[in-house]
Amino acid sequence: MLMRNIWAHFATLIIAIAFLSLEPAALADPPITAAALTPDAEQVLLASQAGVEIRSWPQLNLAERLPSQLDNIHDLKFSPDGKTLLIAGGSPAEAGIVKVIEWPTRKMLRQMSDHSDVVYQVAWSPDGTQWASAGSDGICRVYSQPSGDQLIAFEGHSQAVLSLCFLPDGKSVASVGVDQTVRLWDSMSGKLIRTLDNHVNIVNAIATRPQKDNASPAAVATISEDLTVRFWQPSIGRLMRFTKLATAPRAIAWSASGDRLFVGSNDGHIRTISADTAEILNDQACLNGRIHDLVLDPHSDRILAVGAGGYGIVNLSAGSSP
Repeated sequence: MLMRNIWAHFATLIIAIAFLSLEPAALADPPITAAALTPDAEQVLLASQAGVEIRSWPQLNLAERLPSQLDNIHDLKFSPDGKTLLIAGGSPAEAGIVKVIEWPTRKMLRQMSDHSDVVYQVAWSPDGTQWASAGSDGICRVYSQPSGDQLIAFEGHSQAVLSLCFLPDGKSVASVGVDQTVRLWDSMSGKLIRTLDNHVNIVNAIATRPQKDNASPAAVATISEDLTVRFWQPSIGRLMRFTKLATAPRAIAWSASGDRLFVGSNDGHIRTISADTAEILNDQACLNGRIHDLVLDPHSDRILAVGAGGYGIVNLSAGSSP
């Protein structure tokens, strides 16, 4: 009995020492879900569940934190004139919110809470007189700027709308989402112009190709969980070309010239794709995890990627940096 008690106390002591020797586990930072360069391209905004950080660009030194009071932030968008910032997000299954912020004063002009579920993305019309929101409630809404009046709501997606964009004419909005469709709407009447259903899985994002002239129909790119990147002329319902990737694409951004599309994927890589041939021109690792957003520097070849692995910068001519 004595030896049994001695061994029991010894085992307890060993367990206690083992627990005391364990260091507390470091809590992982929340993933960065959205980013945007300031209009002067001297700072960058990074959004996560912790709020919005303002960092120097391209050094990425922390300069300021903006209060947001949003449970989730999914998008940041500056107006074409750089005087207004939209912060979009909300609380799942409760509310979708878009904060309209005056820039650079940081003054909140208004808060829009018309969506019944989180807002995944917002988009500005080319002339900055309207902006649109895409919600998990399956609805797209268009607002007037600067009044904030809601002009129209598009109701046709059967599930969450994940992304949307204005076409260059400012009269049409294209949207994509969980129901695997690309839908084109009249931005003033709300009429559904056409539905494109070539994708066979969730469509994660859509972006308008910069136009060199108005001679040819507007083009957009879409990315999907079916691993494809597709190029369209939505106004005439034409799928021009596509390519398939080895991993799911999550974020896209066009080059200023419109000749290249940059695609961020689940594997943390950024791939450069030719808009004219759909050929993969370049493949560079950037993050250790899923990429949620891409931001291009208008004055250089730098691309900022943000996501589950934090943030990283790729320079197309000089490799990548953490």
